[in-house]
Amino acid sequence: MQNSIIKSLAFLLIIFLVYFLWTYLGPWSLVIFWFLCGLIDVLRHKTLTRKVIKQYFTGKGILTWFLSPINLFTDLISPKNLHVYNIEDMPADLQSEILEVKNLFDKNISNITQRFENADSSRTMLFYKWYDKNLDNQIPEFNREFKYVKTIGVSLFKEKTSTSRHFGPLRISFRMLYNFNKAQNPGSYIEADGNINAWKDKSLFIFDDTLIHQSFSKEDNVRYCAFIDIIRPSYAYPIMSFLLMIVSFFMIRVRGIFYKNWQMI
Repeated sequence: MQNSIIKSLAFLLIIFLVYFLWTYLGPWSLVIFWFLCGLIDVLRHKTLTRKVIKQYFTGKGILTWFLSPINLFTDLISPKNLHVYNIEDMPADLQSEILEVKNLFDKNISNITQRFENADSSRTMLFYKWYDKNLDNQIPEFNREFKYVKTIGVSLFKEKTSTSRHFGPLRISFRMLYNFNKAQNPGSYIEADGNINAWKDKSLFIFDDTLIHQSFSKEDNVRYCAFIDIIRPSYAYPIMSFLLMIVSFFMIRVRGIFYKNWQMI
């Protein structure tokens, strides 16, 4: 509760400051507002460096910066952000959906991997659902309406393939990754703002992907990873669901921008 009060007061202070500056600067006060929101947002990083700040404001974090007012608002109506989560940290009904989707991946491994037989790119992506819009119906169970699960996809990493460091755009949802073909060696892992998860040791990883992160596959084996977005647990699910519905209208149309370096099935 104390954490929420502090966040609310800081956000209100910014709004009052912008209102005061509007008298003298007019629309330029909005630039100050967006900069302050971005600054608060990027300062959450535990691994904060000049390079991270530069990437946030001038590189791959620009969209995250643009959406920072929305992301900070979701912080106000949500419990403290742990950055990295276990299933047990989630509400019971969300845990149930996570386990259901996880079991569906385990059940359909052969069906899923066959879809990638002709993939010749080092990184290939298949989406069954993207922000609640069904895109592929070969596994009908993925197309049902979930309360929390809004994106379901699969990424294939060929041997010795990694991503660049990047930021996700939205904190309305959290990212869940599941290495369902079970990596056997320690060279495949993800690093999210200093938190390292080796897929060999823990096949499921839930995190706030608006923090800078990077995936590594340094082994001589391919790696399949389920790619799932879940609505962030909050004190006001209807508001979060409405915000995601509004934002998804635009996200559905720009999916290619996020995955321009991936081959799509």
